[in-house]
Amino acid sequence: MNPVPDAAFIKAPCKTCGAQLTFSADAQKLKCGYCGSTEEIPFTQKNLQENPLTFRIENQQLPNAPTEEKHLFTCQNCGAHTQINLETPTITCAFCGSKNVNPDAQKTRVIEPAGVLPFRMSKAAATERFKSWVGNNWLAPSDLKAGAMLDQLHGIYIPYWTFDARAYSNWTGEAGFHYYVQVQDRDQNGNMITRQEQRTRWEYRSGSHSQFYDDLLMMASRQLSKQESTVQDVSHYDMNGVVDYDPRFLLGWEAEVYSIDLAESARKAEEQIRYREENACLQQLGGDTQRGLQVDTQLSNQTFKHLLLPLWICAYMYNGKLYRFMINGQTGQVAGERPKSFWKIAMLVAGFLLLVLFFVWLSKHK
Repeated sequence: MNPVPDAAFIKAPCKTCGAQLTFSADAQKLKCGYCGSTEEIPFTQKNLQENPLTFRIENQQLPNAPTEEKHLFTCQNCGAHTQINLETPTITCAFCGSKNVNPDAQKTRVIEPAGVLPFRMSKAAATERFKSWVGNNWLAPSDLKAGAMLDQLHGIYIPYWTFDARAYSNWTGEAGFHYYVQVQDRDQNGNMITRQEQRTRWEYRSGSHSQFYDDLLMMASRQLSKQESTVQDVSHYDMNGVVDYDPRFLLGWEAEVYSIDLAESARKAEEQIRYREENACLQQLGGDTQRGLQVDTQLSNQTFKHLLLPLWICAYMYNGKLYRFMINGQTGQVAGERPKSFWKIAMLVAGFLLLVLFFVWLSKHK
């Protein structure tokens, strides 16, 4: 089955009833929500080519890579960019939970993803993972464990850049080696004593280090970068599951369009590589301590890919405060913020105080 292109979005009609198919995380096929018919979708890895990073990243121009037009919704509350179809009358933002926002879509040309990691965790499975995660925390409110806020759970593809590069570094520095000598000294009473004193012998050294860096992942969502620690906790993906990009994998799901562009991400990747190179050269320098390390790193064979990775996101209000949690759409790993029940905390404190008072009473009546 070939998808039918549309000015607003991709259509994949069911051969049985004509309804729109969506990608099923459970079946790993395209599935009709009306009649239940399924259709295969190829999971190929033939076109995951690396694009050369040969352009000047300072000029903000798109490199020589495939591009496509997207219809973007920009949240008026938090500024997140999400791909939508033009038939969407209203939208709830997956990142801040804003509701009843009038979707003002804009057509924008962006770099097309080279690959996608399809969802393997359905909403039902993600819901069970969340309830299990909350249930492990006794202090969580009981109504939270019931999962009422899961109506706000969004399955969304998050944009990433991956970078490859060959790094070659020349380095110079001084390695310090500690040794000890015995010296004569006097203690506080004026008595002569012998003690050991540490000294350092410095040795000039130089060398080189070379390494190929493969698939450095850089998240391209500015909105999610505000919760970077939580994202990192759920971003342990098995990248062997990445397949060639096919827009049909996005049917029935949301997809954020990158808001951190290639140039900015390339700079961050270079900084990360140079930092790792400096640490590697420091290890080569050796010694008990080091000083004056100078590293000159040259990068070559720089390439990039644009990928979409699956994530479940929920932003919800509880007692007037915004909370978020995330679930890895492939592995089911959960991380985020959990409100605590005031009454359960009060009961815990009261129980502790009663226990202290009981032991005090026992000690007085022995």
